[in-house]
Amino acid sequence: MTTYGCARCYGEDAAATAAYLQGGGLVTDQTVVDDSHFIVSLRHCAACAQAFVSILTEFVDWTGGDDAQYRDIVPVTPEEAATVRAQGERVDLRFLGSLGAGRRRLSSDWPTGGGRRLAWRTGEFWVREGH
Repeated sequence: MTTYGCARCYGEDAAATAAYLQGGGLVTDQTVVDDSHFIVSLRHCAACAQAFVSILTEFVDWTGGDDAQYRDIVPVTPEEAATVRAQGERVDLRFLGSLGAGRRRLSSDWPTGGGRRLAWRTGEFWVREGH
């Protein structure tokens, strides 16, 4: 069984972990996809060097400016990070979603017209490009 992260980047409290990661605890190594509504980056924890894939998707609603945003931060093995890096801008979205299998990910969603929800989630997930 693979062990991921430390108490700071992979602790039990999703809100405390998010505060750490957003407060400088998550260092960007490479932006793999950099579109205005879809960003995939490889990052690592400043405290323990655990590698992560960060996926940000935004769906513009074109009416009220309250655009839906979804972010998943998934711990990855060095081999998985190398696969994402090698795929580059043509990264396989199914592969990204499969990274959730067998581990939890920090998931934040902010749907149009709703409040932000933050939680640890497990299992494969659907990844699609924003627009």
